[in-house]
Amino acid sequence: MKMLNLKHLYYFWLTAREGSITQACEIIDLAPQTLSSQIATLEENVEHMLFKREGRNLVMTPMGKEVFAYANKIFDITSQLEEVLQQAPDNRSIDFSVGIASTVHKILAWKVIKPSLNIAVKTQLVCKTANASDLLLHLKQKKIDVLITDYLPHECDREGLTAHKILSTPMSFFFKSGGHESLKEDFPNSLNNHPFLSYGRHTPYLEKLKDWFKINDIQLDIKAEIDDSALLKVLGQAGEGFFSAPTYIAQEICDQYGVEVIGEAESITEDLYAIFRDSSLINPCLEAILNYRP
Repeated sequence: MKMLNLKHLYYFWLTAREGSITQACEIIDLAPQTLSSQIATLEENVEHMLFKREGRNLVMTPMGKEVFAYANKIFDITSQLEEVLQQAPDNRSIDFSVGIASTVHKILAWKVIKPSLNIAVKTQLVCKTANASDLLLHLKQKKIDVLITDYLPHECDREGLTAHKILSTPMSFFFKSGGHESLKEDFPNSLNNHPFLSYGRHTPYLEKLKDWFKINDIQLDIKAEIDDSALLKVLGQAGEGFFSAPTYIAQEICDQYGVEVIGEAESITEDLYAIFRDSSLINPCLEAILNYRP
């Protein structure tokens, strides 16, 4: 096999990413015949077919998919290097974009993100909140650098990505301070038919929570179902019902929202993950998050 030509590899990668030679040619301003010839030269040099025709469609062979995965890493790192080289050493800064799933408690998210601002290099942090599936797509499209989520996507949706568990914490229950001392005294029986502020149906640990209520023979009175964790706590602060949140941030929740802990369910846990592209380990902001210790 001859030495790998990165220009030929780039042409293959771009064509595979765009899905057709025509679309790739529009980006790099090459004639289709020229681009096809460059890809053919790459296939000859690596001694493998990387594309095959299926009707009018150009699809990757199994080897093509494998080469594409490596090329993704190569050109992702190349893009990062270009950004570094464009900045003078004295003015060098890192743009770090974090996606936070809407179901993640924002205080918890801040705890794990904060170390990224303590690195030696000046950092500009950008945070985006949305549902986990949308942010996962943004991660693959390189619109964000890392996704902080309490939902671990299926393995088939994590191709080219790495999932790192940051922490796992049991859940506590909260109610407005001075509201109902009886909720503490007879916990968890006191929760029976008491107004409950529930998370949205797609919250990962919601089923665990419902099972816990069922095991303890607690009849739920769901007053509101809310996808946004911050809004849910605001309703709890107003005394609209009791709610659950990670024990790990119980003190911060009590201080910020004027609520108090009425009990804990150790069997229910919230797991928090950082999901990132395989080639992103070079980013010092991301490394700071991955090295976070509760």
